[in-house]
Amino acid sequence: MSTIASTLPTSTSSTSSTSIGAAAAADPYSSLTPADFIQMMVTQLQNQDPTQPTSNEDILQQISQIGQLQSTDTLQTDLSQMVLQDSISSAGNLIGKTVQGVDSTGNTSSGIVNSVQVANGAVSLQLDTGQTMLLSNVQSIAQATGTATSAGTTTTPAASTTTTGAAS
Repeated sequence: MSTIASTLPTSTSSTSSTSIGAAAAADPYSSLTPADFIQMMVTQLQNQDPTQPTSNEDILQQISQIGQLQSTDTLQTDLSQMVLQDSISSAGNLIGKTVQGVDSTGNTSSGIVNSVQVANGAVSLQLDTGQTMLLSNVQSIAQATGTATSAGTTTTPAASTTTTGAAS
């Protein structure tokens, strides 16, 4: 019985990507998609030995493996998106707070977080000092002293209380 891996082409085909990165060149199987596996399975079926055809069980097993590969790929993509959304949410909670850490130039800095940005899958904080800091580089977080929020609340750090603009 031949397997899908034994039918891998030795040269790039028109269905595969024309440019393979250095990491993919080291491991030619890392860039394969489920569509590539289906194409290999079809090629395998077209070129099988007529005296010893592939059994239905083997074909179903290969189709099942392709489905598992696609499910794993989808799960990995979904988890990556969830982690990014969680990071954005965590960074959003830092708006108006003082953070200290390593900025984009590699220097230790601190400032009040003004906004959150996402670039190339990395969440960064824009500080009031004009510097940018990756969320992963934050070393400490503190309430900003005497910060007024847009909802009319004022935080008093010494008493750790929050008062609102409306009387109760």
